Amino acid sequence: MPNRTAIGPCLCLCFLIFSSCGDLQYRTHQPQGYGEIPPGETWVAIDRAYQSVSREIVYYDPKTIYRHEERVTLWQLIDYKVMQGNAPFGTFMMSPHRFFSTKTHKELDCTHKTVRLLASSEFSQHMGTGPHNAVLVSQDHGQPLEPGSINQALWEVACGAATTPK
Repeated sequence: MPNRTAIGPCLCLCFLIFSSCGDLQYRTHQPQGYGEIPPGETWVAIDRAYQSVSREIVYYDPKTIYRHEERVTLWQLIDYKVMQGNAPFGTFMMSPHRFFSTKTHKELDCTHKTVRLLASSEFSQHMGTGPHNAVLVSQDHGQPLEPGSINQALWEVACGAATTPK
């Protein structure tokens, strides 16, 4: 006589495996719009030396640069060539958290060369379009700039005119 207590968990495991193969309608390929600036937007790509164009293009919005003493705030947009985030996990599980672009609000300290994240959102479509999810941001004192990083490029844009030559 077969063990009936083992059949139930086996059936549940089989159901879970077959149902978690992902939603077939979910788009994982690159849709049109990668790197295309929406009408009315003023995103400017950062210096090509800091870019990884095969993976992403990083922009800043010059209209959002605000200077107050040694601190500068601005908005940054990263447009990913390939969708980012967690993979789909079945139609009966929680919906997948996937995105093609992010917008972040950053504060740069021109004197101390630090960067602090103020706000961030992930967007389902390219160039900060489509439905979005806000990202939890911890309020800290910022991190030092890493040479050759995207934050270094943003510092050069935001603080270049704000600092005085030595």
